[in-house]
Amino acid sequence: MGPGISRRTFIGSGAAFAGAAWFDHRADASGLGLQDAAPSSPITLDAEMRTLEITGKPASVMGLRQKGGDQGLSMQMNQPFNVTLQNNLAVPTAIHWHGLHPPNDQDGVPGLTQPVVNPGASALYNFPTLPSGTHWMHSHQGLQEAFLLSAPLIVHNPADEPKDEEQIILFFGDFSFTPPPEIYASLRKPSASAMAMSGKTAGGKMAMGKPDANDVDYDAYLVNDRTLADPEVIRVEKGARLRLRIINGSSGTNYFIDLGELKGELNATDGIPVAPITGSLFPLAIAQRIDVRIQIPQDGAFPILGFREGAAEQTGFILASQRASVKKLPIQRPTPSGLLTLDMERQFVATEQLAPKAIDRSFDLRLTGDMAQYEWSINGIVSDTKNPGGQPAQVHVKQGQRVALKFINDTGMSHPMHLHGHSFQVIDINGQPLKGALRDTVLVTPKTSVTVVFDANNPGIWYVHCHVLWHLAAGMATLVKYET
Repeated sequence: MGPGISRRTFIGSGAAFAGAAWFDHRADASGLGLQDAAPSSPITLDAEMRTLEITGKPASVMGLRQKGGDQGLSMQMNQPFNVTLQNNLAVPTAIHWHGLHPPNDQDGVPGLTQPVVNPGASALYNFPTLPSGTHWMHSHQGLQEAFLLSAPLIVHNPADEPKDEEQIILFFGDFSFTPPPEIYASLRKPSASAMAMSGKTAGGKMAMGKPDANDVDYDAYLVNDRTLADPEVIRVEKGARLRLRIINGSSGTNYFIDLGELKGELNATDGIPVAPITGSLFPLAIAQRIDVRIQIPQDGAFPILGFREGAAEQTGFILASQRASVKKLPIQRPTPSGLLTLDMERQFVATEQLAPKAIDRSFDLRLTGDMAQYEWSINGIVSDTKNPGGQPAQVHVKQGQRVALKFINDTGMSHPMHLHGHSFQVIDINGQPLKGALRDTVLVTPKTSVTVVFDANNPGIWYVHCHVLWHLAAGMATLVKYET
């Protein structure tokens, strides 16, 4: 174990089922049971129920863990992703390896790329583990993501991991004691407030909807399954160099990540390196990830917080030197935060650009919706997400082509748009050309356009969708289909 951080496993009432660990803190492990060599037999990943204590009450949720208790997976780049998913739940499931580029039939979207994994059954996944970086995994079956069926997925590149650097995972989430199907049913009920939010007038015509956020007010906002009422405290030493792997695994919450007194160097988005940006406040949309390097300047306690977008709630965890006292932090700030913008997205520059190449095909994907009916769509087409393979694809590509997708947000809400099986580069925001980040999820703010390009190098039929779980369930998805 490297210097600067003590090993800690949190148990039972503090966070999760007994023995489940988020942290190991070895510089080459990130707490997820790193496979140091290609496994001779598959790693077993159990989908199962677990009990958390949230706001002083027990909560029965889902989870993904290895047999030894480690939550999630930690792999080496280019080694086989040799994993058996064992479904110990009472319902079918399917897991998507968000950020990886698997073969299409191992992408984990039921009804599109593979069947569900039934209760008591298992599925084997085996493909080259690429790309490296901070990723995550989550269910793509129904609303299971809101039952917390998700976990970190770290792919290590030893060439990018200094020996004196410790690694810490921060997995942001949100949770409600109201069952997700009830949340979704309430969203689907027309209401006067929703009518006003959508901008629909009494005559049925659409008016300009005002910018808005947060369809759901959750009971708790989490980091590594804990709230600020009982946060994780990680003991560090003065001078410790840390790499924070920060993942937004929420079903409906964007965050501002606040380092407080510390300065950090953001050097990767969605696992892929960007030219470093120094700061203390970073936006993080749903499904996005950032890597931030920090150094502990002195003895003391250093909260790392996430501010809920457009609201007063906050969550986080605390870095503290061995003898530093840790003050209790409120779960609400005095004033609400603002809305996420694309100001920092405009600053990102990929350290390795896509190879220069002309765009072969371009597609406009208008993000549309009717908030009064809670229907979300792309180009006015509401996807049947219970049968994703039964819908026509709106993006048709051929192997080897350079493809541009222009997301045009006609709604009053932001949409984090995710493309399965590929990484894309952000090349334009509102007509401003960029040599932007390579990533797999980009936020498209209200009344904004964002253009991304990708190389069609992974054949199949792939999902592209909004990663607000409720927007996806209500139809904001389409398909990218390779033609022969």
